[in-house]
Amino acid sequence: MKGRKKISDGTKRLRGTDQPCRMDGELSVVTTPVSTLPKTKLKGTAKKVYRIVGTELASKGILDAVNMDLLLAYCREMALYQDMMRDLEREGFTIEVETKTGSVTQINPKRKIAESALAAAKALSSEFGISPASRVRVAAMIAGIQKKDDFADFEVIEEQ
Repeated sequence: MKGRKKISDGTKRLRGTDQPCRMDGELSVVTTPVSTLPKTKLKGTAKKVYRIVGTELASKGILDAVNMDLLLAYCREMALYQDMMRDLEREGFTIEVETKTGSVTQINPKRKIAESALAAAKALSSEFGISPASRVRVAAMIAGIQKKDDFADFEVIEEQ
């Protein structure tokens, strides 16, 4: 067979390339479609992040009503980071500021906003196992496996 590898309809929906002329009508590989995610009032980039991350977390069984607010906060922070970085690429990472003594080059304030948004998003991502370091911990929680204390066998409690 020549040509590109076939892409499932579910993947096309996730990527946003789902056009009726491109759909095969096959069963979706994604177990949780975007339409089953709870509705939010997110807009713009935050809504796009929510669709991608929310669908992935829901399909893994991580997303539930309890941690929905954390997911929304993560989506807002990542959207803020992406929007600020897009603006920085357009405007430049430094700006010229007029002072009493003349013109001074400073770091664009949007850079600081982007850095703080990324730091907040990274902190929130660890709760969902989005970062590679926390993926194992969250996978173990989902599977119901608790980390065994390696030194528990050596502890002896003697009653007197």
